[in-house]
Amino acid sequence: MSGIKASLTAAFLTVSVIAAHAGENDPFIYFATEDPFISPEVPNAKNDVHVFGGVFADGSFGSVVQFWDTDYTDNFMIGGIYGRDFKDLGAGFVFGGVAGAAIRFGDDDDTTGELWTGLRIRHRGLVIGDLAIAPGFTAGLSVVTGPTEIEREREIHYDGDASFLGFLGPEVAFRLRQAPHVEFVYQLHHRSGADGVFGDLGEGSNASTFGLRYRF
Repeated sequence: MSGIKASLTAAFLTVSVIAAHAGENDPFIYFATEDPFISPEVPNAKNDVHVFGGVFADGSFGSVVQFWDTDYTDNFMIGGIYGRDFKDLGAGFVFGGVAGAAIRFGDDDDTTGELWTGLRIRHRGLVIGDLAIAPGFTAGLSVVTGPTEIEREREIHYDGDASFLGFLGPEVAFRLRQAPHVEFVYQLHHRSGADGVFGDLGEGSNASTFGLRYRF
């Protein structure tokens, strides 16, 4: 019973703190509909550059989403992405496009290159005090100069070709009020045949990537 009382007390105090801030001009927790940390007098940044590094995983898209609990290989990628916002969709959602390039390498892989482009939807984020947590999702197309070892194994399994595949990039970005133009980004870099639509493949490859994005 004491544990229940303690939990209820903690919940009450949490709600009280949020409620106390809710009436202020800058509430403690809210979903941003405009850029939360840049002055309204300054136009929202529409361009961004994202540099990242990542490691490939053995598993499928569904398993690699849990990036903290998956089997990784000794194969890696480093790259960069240019993005631009095209349209504010309202309710904090922004529509745009990206183009990226990466080098893929590792113990089991020949060094290969990858290019991709896609359309992106992102949200301006859930703001908690001085932190904004912003999800995003990119869908597009990817081309490589040669397969990774994982992709080669799947080419053999499906009798397919991993040269030209679909691309998906779910992500979550973290930004501080003290550095409003810089984000730390986790993105799942997923190449897929979309169940045979591209290259007669199912899975292509999956990599967990971490990087920094600068908006300007």
